[in-house]
Amino acid sequence: RITATLHSLSPHPAWCLLMDKLSGKPLECAIKEALKDPDRFNYGDLLTYDNIVQLSKDPGTVGWFNLVKIFAHGTLADYKAKINELPELSESHLAKLKYLTILSLASQSKTLLYDKLKEQLDAKTVEEVEDLLTDCIRKNLLRGKHNPKANEFMVEFSEGRDISKEDLDDMAAQLTSWLSVSKEALVMLEKKIKETKQFHQLQTKRSNDLAQTKEKVKKMLEAKQGNQQGRLRKKLETNYGI
Repeated sequence: RITATLHSLSPHPAWCLLMDKLSGKPLECAIKEALKDPDRFNYGDLLTYDNIVQLSKDPGTVGWFNLVKIFAHGTLADYKAKINELPELSESHLAKLKYLTILSLASQSKTLLYDKLKEQLDAKTVEEVEDLLTDCIRKNLLRGKHNPKANEFMVEFSEGRDISKEDLDDMAAQLTSWLSVSKEALVMLEKKIKETKQFHQLQTKRSNDLAQTKEKVKKMLEAKQGNQQGRLRKKLETNYGI
């Protein structure tokens, strides 16, 4: 998977710079404008604004908060799943959400199948899918190659999206699991090293013991041979006066 850093944003319009000070209908209008801003593709910062967080605490405005959350971390499928609970989107908003959906899919796999894209993007034809991919390429959100014969798009680069709290929790869980596995592997490795050292120590001891045994046998044989030669010499002297 190949992803990049957050998309560099063009200077925000005045309404966007003042968004954290708005409330009520002006805030809702500002959110609409931000979500369809053609140069903006990251919305995680909006979720840190106190006035937008407050939207989540009122049943009458929670839909706006959830809409921003979908544009920050979600996909078109997430919007469709809660469409009756969320503000209505224009064609511009839907197109933006489709681009963001492509980025999410591209972050998960470097091979994007047209059939899956067609389903996830609610597209009627493969040509519509190819047009959306081409739009992403023109906006420098995506790089890759169309492969019509295989009905797929090969991702070479994709712009990164904001990381959600759930993503962070998943990453933390994966790191915890990795650390646990690493600790187990380390324990096994240390055990193997200890066993290897013990084996080499045993082999060294056996080699030393064998060397000592050979030396003892050699001395015994030399002593025995010396005794035999001494007795033979004595016998020759006694019997033959040699």
